[in-house]
Amino acid sequence: MAITHFTPQLISRGNGRSAVLSAAYRHCAKMSHEAEARTVDYSNKKNLAHEEFLLPSDAPKWVREMIADRSVAGAADAFWNKVEAFEKRNDAQLAKEFIVALPVELSRDQNIALVRQFVSEQVLTRGQVADWVFHNDPGNPHIHLMTTLRPLAQDGFGSKKVAVIGPDGNPVRTKTGKIQYKLWSGEKAEFLEQRQRWLDLQNHHLAMAGLEIRVDGRSYAERGIDIEPTTHIGVAAKALQRKASDAGTRIDLERLALHEAQREKNAARIEHRPELVFDIITSERSVFDQRDIAKVLHRYVDDPERFQRLLTRITESPDCLKLTNETIDFATGARVPARLTTRGMIRLEAEMISRANRLSGRDGFAVAAKVLETVFARHSRLSEEQRTAIAHVAGSERIATVVGRAGAGKTTMMKAAREAWELAGYNVVGGALAGKAAEGLEKEAGIPSRTLASWELNWKQGRRRLDGKTIFVLDEAGMVSSRQMATFVEAITKAGAKLVLVGDAEQLQPIEAGAAFRAIV
Repeated sequence: MAITHFTPQLISRGNGRSAVLSAAYRHCAKMSHEAEARTVDYSNKKNLAHEEFLLPSDAPKWVREMIADRSVAGAADAFWNKVEAFEKRNDAQLAKEFIVALPVELSRDQNIALVRQFVSEQVLTRGQVADWVFHNDPGNPHIHLMTTLRPLAQDGFGSKKVAVIGPDGNPVRTKTGKIQYKLWSGEKAEFLEQRQRWLDLQNHHLAMAGLEIRVDGRSYAERGIDIEPTTHIGVAAKALQRKASDAGTRIDLERLALHEAQREKNAARIEHRPELVFDIITSERSVFDQRDIAKVLHRYVDDPERFQRLLTRITESPDCLKLTNETIDFATGARVPARLTTRGMIRLEAEMISRANRLSGRDGFAVAAKVLETVFARHSRLSEEQRTAIAHVAGSERIATVVGRAGAGKTTMMKAAREAWELAGYNVVGGALAGKAAEGLEKEAGIPSRTLASWELNWKQGRRRLDGKTIFVLDEAGMVSSRQMATFVEAITKAGAKLVLVGDAEQLQPIEAGAAFRAIV
């Protein structure tokens, strides 16, 4: 699950769509399209796992009263009919819909919790309505999220365009004096922020579930994996393909032809170099089983004989190592497949731990007791535990770890530690896997921070180099994969800098091998 699908599209009369009919299909419900005086019934659809219709906290009274005492589908029916009635143009844009793939590794309830957090942070706080449904198709759990294109007003809906406000709080004007406007919803910057936050939240919830797998928003090319992305095939095209197959005929769709050509090209590359499958899997997780190999292989190979032959070649490859044999879970009677990894991952993790051990045995970064006393005097409300942690990270060793639950005061502690380091003449910088975490570290602890991907990109471009007076604080370390952690341990080692890892105790569960933070701790 390296790249997540987070696809936006507009529901518009111009392309023959209706917000009400779209909602009925998503909710697997019967709804009446009042403007067209017709009813549609999708209640026989069986893939609905969950549904919610949510309003922002400051939603006006009329919309609250309109959906009160209605079912979720009933609220959606009433609201989208109101939108359809308000929009008069024949080509009116009615709503924005996101189709978002969910992690198959998470349970139904875990995925619902993930979506609720995203919707709360990225939709409701923007003043938008969130109408979302969870379709639990086998192997393809996903949500459809419909949002509004206009703000809710006291008597209906506001304008789709709003004035651009400058730093002084006044509207920005052009050289001719005209006020600049932007779309209230739908700006590219907004979409990119939402997409990145979705990636961050998936990784956070995967970590909370005790899973090492991480979602990577980069393409295969950006990660150095020699596999071409395949063309997305929509529901309609798949249905046509399935019908033609059942009838024993062929159909000539350009998108399907391109998709199949790309799959065959990738299958040929895997046939030539089966280890490509390992490149894909280990970019997501350190430890896997034969089912994980089969999932990747099935993306590109349909022929049963070819599939089985390649599966055998890959699992019997000298690069594939067995960590545990297949066992039986005596509590459930279920088969637990053998756990596998690669020689490359074993070597990478061994080198990472070796470097961490060398860093722990080297000194040169000690902060004088007098400096610590000065900082403690400034922060009289620090607990004894926080003072102990500060003294620990301010020690002479070139690597230190801090483990604590969320809300334990790690950020407050790191703010005081940053002051101590700076008084001692060190340059303190920080990084985190998620953009939100990096922003929090900078805002709350005063440590200039960037995402780990941003740091790696800068290093490749020869910028923001570390040195022997740099202390690098890596926040939310429990969410960092072995491969990425190894990159940072290596960079800190070569630069002569100091590495401080800060993480959540809840992310130190005794799970599969490859949890880098746990290994270093």
